[in-house]
Amino acid sequence: MKKSLFALAAVGALAGVAHAQSSVTVYGIIDEGISGGNTNYAPGGAGTVIKTTGLSVQPGNQSTSRLGFKGNEDLGGGLSAFFTYEIKMDNDSSGLFSSARQAFVGVKKNGWGSMSAGLQNTPIYDAVLQSDPGSVNNIAGNLITTLNKGNQGQLPNQDGVANNTPYSTRLSNTVALKTDNFSGFTARALVQAISANSTQTANSVGGPGLVTTAGTAPAATQQNNTGAGIGLDYTWKNLFLTANYQAFKATSAANGLNTTPVVGVGGSLGGVTGGANLNVNANDTNQYYAATYDFGILKAYAQYITRTVANNVDTSFFWKYSAEQIGVNSYVTPAIQVWASAAMGKSNAYASGTLTTASYNPAQANLNAFQLGSNYWLSKRTNLYAIYGQTATSNFTYTSATANPTSGNQNNYAVGVRHTF
Repeated sequence: MKKSLFALAAVGALAGVAHAQSSVTVYGIIDEGISGGNTNYAPGGAGTVIKTTGLSVQPGNQSTSRLGFKGNEDLGGGLSAFFTYEIKMDNDSSGLFSSARQAFVGVKKNGWGSMSAGLQNTPIYDAVLQSDPGSVNNIAGNLITTLNKGNQGQLPNQDGVANNTPYSTRLSNTVALKTDNFSGFTARALVQAISANSTQTANSVGGPGLVTTAGTAPAATQQNNTGAGIGLDYTWKNLFLTANYQAFKATSAANGLNTTPVVGVGGSLGGVTGGANLNVNANDTNQYYAATYDFGILKAYAQYITRTVANNVDTSFFWKYSAEQIGVNSYVTPAIQVWASAAMGKSNAYASGTLTTASYNPAQANLNAFQLGSNYWLSKRTNLYAIYGQTATSNFTYTSATANPTSGNQNNYAVGVRHTF
């Protein structure tokens, strides 16, 4: 009897140890508030000005509302397994659980680093999350992360301020490597590979193969995405430096000089994908550099980003975006946090229509923006926020040398409450 009791106690102890070595954490953000603003846009016509205004109660003004699950299991010997599954939780027109934000699984070795596979942040997005003065909020006025809320419309895409223009946030079908800290240095790398090709031999009518007309097979299809990115961070006392580069390519059987590369620049697709299918005809290259220094009373930020999306049949046809931004973030009191940023940039629009060397003359726009924001922390997990941002374009011209310059101005504001758990 005593032996049985001892055996049961031993099994119970082992079960407790096994349970302690594996854990799952539920986390998330709920953000609700009022946001609005207006846009004035002069498209180059004689005296024409297009104005839009908006105001609404909606989620995700400061941070996109989300629900996530993180798990970790200790495999022994400094080796562990981990996973993250995170979904957007904004209750908007796209649905309560509209899309996955992250979904990956991996292994980690202490002293070396980790490897993971799935839907993951790009190296540049990971770096921006660590080096943005406004903590990558969703209000206009930031030229590194171009977003806006409030149903007030946005400046036209060719002006360079469409949502998520400067970089891709996350990519599916990826493998990522992240190192541990070695004398202040950490490195990140990501590889993407998506391939979907099909060919079919023509068959006679009544044969086993699928045919569109007698003896004619459907055209071959090709939709491939490949690419890689790398990031290097350095931390020394209060100084943080980061340098990042990523390049992705989309090819298709439909590639051609007249096929404009359209980049899906955010969400779970990201990179050089667009809509429900992989995009075609695009070389997408991106660089991001940033530095921060914590002076104690405030933290200073400096950022630079550039992105080029070129026609992969002839890379002399391209769209290009670049911007530089400085900012500060400070706790005025233990409960009151404020930040400010100012930025300038340029956008070269991709020419439309039939593209030839003789006719190609990309439109150009000068961009300026600023943002002011504040948090009032009710607790470590709950804060009230107020954010105002403004973005303007000037000297934007169409491909025709006789077209009038266009210009635009956008302002955006939000007040609300955010809770993290």
